[in-house]
Amino acid sequence: MKMSHIHTEIQAGILNYLSIHPDASAPVEDICSRWLANESVAHNIEQVQTAVDRLVEHGEMHKMSDSDLYSL
Repeated sequence: MKMSHIHTEIQAGILNYLSIHPDASAPVEDICSRWLANESVAHNIEQVQTAVDRLVEHGEMHKMSDSDLYSL
């Protein structure tokens, strides 16, 4: 599977989780282990960080100032 496809799938999983839990916030480690626990695409922390960074770049997620937490 191409890396870009993996990141797209991870992004979709994150956005799906946030659609169900719009007030959620978490560091990348928890996004990887909890938010994406039921996703069918295998992923690692680096892939999740890249996906989160892309969501932040596109304004679909935000990094909370002075912390490592990400949210809508």
